[in-house]
Amino acid sequence: MRRLSMSVVALFAILLVGVTVAAPARADDFLWHNLVQEPSDAGEVYPDLLTIRDNGQIWVYATNGESQPERGGGNLCPVDAVLMPGDWDGDGYADWVVRSPYGHLLRVPGWSGGTQMNQIGWGWDVMTALTSPGDWDGDGAPDVLARDGSGALWMYRGNGDGGWFPGRVQVGWGWNVMNAIFSGHDFSGDGPSDVIARDTTGRLWLYPGNGAGGWQNRIQIGWGWQGMDLIAAPGDYDKDGFGDVIAQDVNGTIWLYQGNGSGGFTGQRWLMDIPTADIFG
Repeated sequence: MRRLSMSVVALFAILLVGVTVAAPARADDFLWHNLVQEPSDAGEVYPDLLTIRDNGQIWVYATNGESQPERGGGNLCPVDAVLMPGDWDGDGYADWVVRSPYGHLLRVPGWSGGTQMNQIGWGWDVMTALTSPGDWDGDGAPDVLARDGSGALWMYRGNGDGGWFPGRVQVGWGWNVMNAIFSGHDFSGDGPSDVIARDTTGRLWLYPGNGAGGWQNRIQIGWGWQGMDLIAAPGDYDKDGFGDVIAQDVNGTIWLYQGNGSGGFTGQRWLMDIPTADIFG
């Protein structure tokens, strides 16, 4: 990775616009996700970058705490979505949750190079967006947020033991105006997990979670993001203590936008030295 300093005031200026929360977003691509535990992490969970190739295989670019991507992968069946909820089954290791092209939801336990998995859901192909912000409702177990075809956003509560609590809770509506949705981790720096979303006009929104399954007022943190094909928030990727955003522009160039730790950007971005062909194959 080489650093390129520039002002992004015009394109990514922070507008502290508080509004009554309607609901965030959607993910057209499902290509970039984050927070995976690799064997080389030696028990630590670093903010790694995941991609899904055209053939449905998952490839990992692991930071190993040094912000230097390394290509890796797993021998999983083809998938069209992958979530990084954290410790889904309560065994102390970060897990993967993936969706097959047939709508099956599968748990891949504590990534250690194996391919063991079990089915934890079906019929998820009706969902047009999936993300896991971790423990969204504050009960200590990770959860999943999903957007259906009508634009309704639903919370599915994990039970901390590899399964679900009964029922689901609607936590938003009108999310079909968004064309990207992803976990922001604690991008606002206030403790609870957040969601970041891009609308169809290219505006980027931060939806801070309230730590109890709901929302605080949303904040516009950028505009002009329609020029980005893919967006993700992998956590503190550059190891400066604050969460970051990674985006690929329409020319295939990949950028890291430094978060400032309080729900915005520093005004600088890094050009990431990751060949596009290696990622998307």
